[in-house]
Amino acid sequence: MLLDFILSLISDLINLIPFEFPELPSNFYNIIDTIFNGMISALGIIDIFINLSFWLQCAGIMLIAYNSRHLYNAAIWVINLIPGVELPRW
Repeated sequence: MLLDFILSLISDLINLIPFEFPELPSNFYNIIDTIFNGMISALGIIDIFINLSFWLQCAGIMLIAYNSRHLYNAAIWVINLIPGVELPRW
């Protein structure tokens, strides 16, 4: 679903361009459909054995934890822009 959304967003942005791109051959669309159908079925098979939504949430938490130092430094930088406030950096 996410990939479909991203591709539709890209397609909509391309449609805003005032000139037209040449039409792609139908074989290209068939290959793209085959790839996406394979990915969707593979994710369905993986979801049988593991809870995919749980692991995606864990990955998001890990990204936040891994980048917490950068997030903290960015917040401190914004606060230090206020005159008279001086906070230590990590």
